[in-house]
Amino acid sequence: MSKLNKPRLIAVAAGCGMLAAAAASPLPELTAEKRQSHLEELFRHLDSARFGTEYAAALRNSDMQTLIRTVARYFRERPQDPGSAETGRGYNADRAERAVRGEMLEVNIPWTFPDGRIRYLFDPTAIHGPVNHEWLWQLNRHSFWNDMANAYAATGDEKYARAFNIQLRDWIAQTDCPPNWNAPGSAWRTIEAGLRLMGSWPAAFDRFRHSPEFTDENLCLMLASMHRQAVHLLEHPTGGNWLLMEMNGVYTFATLFPEFSDAEMFRRKSARTLSDALRGQILPDGMHDELSPDYHSVVFTCGSQMFRLAQLHHRTGELPPDFAPLLEKAAEAYLALATPGFTQPRTNDCFTLRTDTLLGKASRLFPERRDFQWGASRRAAGMPPQGETASRFLPWAGFAAMRSDWGAEAAYLCFDVGSLGMGHQHQDKLNINLYLGNEELIFDDGGGQYEESAARRYGISAADHNTILVDGNPQSRRGPKKLEEPTDASWVSTPEFDYARGSYDAEFGQDRPAVHRREVRFCKPDFFCVVDTLTPRDNAAHDYELLFHLDTLKTVAVPEFPGAVKSDFGRKYDVLIVPLFPEELTVSTASGQTEPRMAGWYVGRNEARLHPATTVTMKAAGKREFRFATLLFPLRKNDELPVVKRLSEKQFRISFRGREQALDLDRLNTAMEQVGADARPAGEKR
Repeated sequence: MSKLNKPRLIAVAAGCGMLAAAAASPLPELTAEKRQSHLEELFRHLDSARFGTEYAAALRNSDMQTLIRTVARYFRERPQDPGSAETGRGYNADRAERAVRGEMLEVNIPWTFPDGRIRYLFDPTAIHGPVNHEWLWQLNRHSFWNDMANAYAATGDEKYARAFNIQLRDWIAQTDCPPNWNAPGSAWRTIEAGLRLMGSWPAAFDRFRHSPEFTDENLCLMLASMHRQAVHLLEHPTGGNWLLMEMNGVYTFATLFPEFSDAEMFRRKSARTLSDALRGQILPDGMHDELSPDYHSVVFTCGSQMFRLAQLHHRTGELPPDFAPLLEKAAEAYLALATPGFTQPRTNDCFTLRTDTLLGKASRLFPERRDFQWGASRRAAGMPPQGETASRFLPWAGFAAMRSDWGAEAAYLCFDVGSLGMGHQHQDKLNINLYLGNEELIFDDGGGQYEESAARRYGISAADHNTILVDGNPQSRRGPKKLEEPTDASWVSTPEFDYARGSYDAEFGQDRPAVHRREVRFCKPDFFCVVDTLTPRDNAAHDYELLFHLDTLKTVAVPEFPGAVKSDFGRKYDVLIVPLFPEELTVSTASGQTEPRMAGWYVGRNEARLHPATTVTMKAAGKREFRFATLLFPLRKNDELPVVKRLSEKQFRISFRGREQALDLDRLNTAMEQVGADARPAGEKR
């Protein structure tokens, strides 16, 4: 086993014993003091006028049992709020079954609590490593309650309600808001509280409130805890995408539970705060300022859920006039970046996102947008975005999405020429992701889990991206995080070609030895040319390494092209990487390498585990100014290899799929002679 995969034990012999002891430690019972404080707080904040004379009399007499019974009866008999029906829809039946048994899976790490009783402050990664505080935090988002609640609604099986009744009371008994609530080990981190209130808790309350297994007292304790969490969020707001989750949680709670006397104040304050955050974080081109489709989706979901609840309760007038246009622009940006398989390219911290999930929400909010319908239905309805070409450029985010068309088998490349991002940053400027159809050919893996490990450090570095190292050093820029004007880049898109250019002029390691300029030309519809020019700042010679990452352990040399590398994915498509100046390069591949540096790994996030892959390295050693020129051919199984003819130092002629195209490395941004335009594949229209 490599060093990378060995568990990092705190003490090998003692560690397992500590783990078992912690996991099986006695559970604290709900103390009389905590029970009393929750219930008193609940009855103090409910609007007594809604609960009738019996409640008012019990309140005057401090008759706790009558208060509990009256409030529980009210909420069990209350008609379903239209917003509750839309909160936490959908579920995983297998996950619901496992949750009943205390079997948890967080950040791809499984753990079964021995007696089925969850220890909410237990973290197995603290014992066997690598340490990942997200395990405990994400456990305390209680997303499994959503699965259990919807399984109960679908089946009526009371085992789900019995398990939930115990799990809820255990959580209240085990957790308190610590002085440092956002620190590791806290179940009251504000992002978790926001996520609970915007999803799993209201959904669980709504589905389980009719069950006799959900006791009156626990129903009231849950109401009290939700109110307490909402107060916590309003008193301790943060920023970035967290702030939108926090305020959406408060707004959702206040909207679904108007019986609290402070619900209207909660609703208006959270709506105002979320609106300001949305306005400040959405860039003019619609992308969220953390430059990650993952967190863009989070922010859009928070805004769209608030807007949808406002619609259902006829309160859209409480929102500012630019609220809906901001959401619409954000959905446009998501569609602009969509890959042919309706995923999103991974940029910064990001796992594989389905484009249709976000556009499904957008199409409900904006039913007149036929392009949103098209994306939400995966081409089954509506119509694709209109324009001279299918390619898109987001000038504030700095993403160039080059695509041959909007079809399911399109060629697609995402080129990052933008800033660092406000959060979840990677050292990845000028990175590219390449797709054909629904297959990723040259990957960006999204950076891995938020753990303390060599894999995580590698995953966010330029060494795990498709860009350049100088003297063995990756990028190490400190900013800018956010641009005050559109990015300094070039963009041309025509029916015949796309062209984008960007530059990196910050640190490689501790120094700034060279400037990297990358140009990408998409010779539509078949192949891409990537030209990387390195210019030294010190007029000295340097070693330059161009990297490409393939999620396979199989690559093959191509005798027709010295220095070329072809993937062998064993799937429908492959990629051929052809250097135009192989005589000046040393080409190598690495898989599962840990020394002298990591190379050849796919650092998976929630949808994939860490596993060996292939890093292709093209090294030019001891050069001053140097230019890499590389052709990327997405291949179908029946494709013949291209023919590349060198006409001069800078001019080439490429024949591929029955077409011939001219290529001039000094004129990548201009139209060129389309040689042999009549040589089209059989049946293709002009």
